[in-house]
Amino acid sequence: MSRRIGLKYCGGCDPGFDRVEFFRRLQATAGERIEWHAVDDQGCDAVLLIAGCARACPQEGAELAAYRMVTVSDDNRAPQAIVAALLG
Repeated sequence: MSRRIGLKYCGGCDPGFDRVEFFRRLQATAGERIEWHAVDDQGCDAVLLIAGCARACPQEGAELAAYRMVTVSDDNRAPQAIVAALLG
């Protein structure tokens, strides 16, 4: 059974890594274990916030308070660790 994970990117004003490429690596690692959705979709199990820097401005949205969030602000963590956090 797959998990429904909402995805939200920062605005990209000062990214320190290629956020889209990193997400592609996460997608490949997760395979069919995760269904990716827009963060506005209802019924997500968790939300992945991909921020380009340590400020992590996407966390500031009040609409996200109801979700368990996993935030990525650099590409130093292994995709396997992030997928495990989203599935856990």
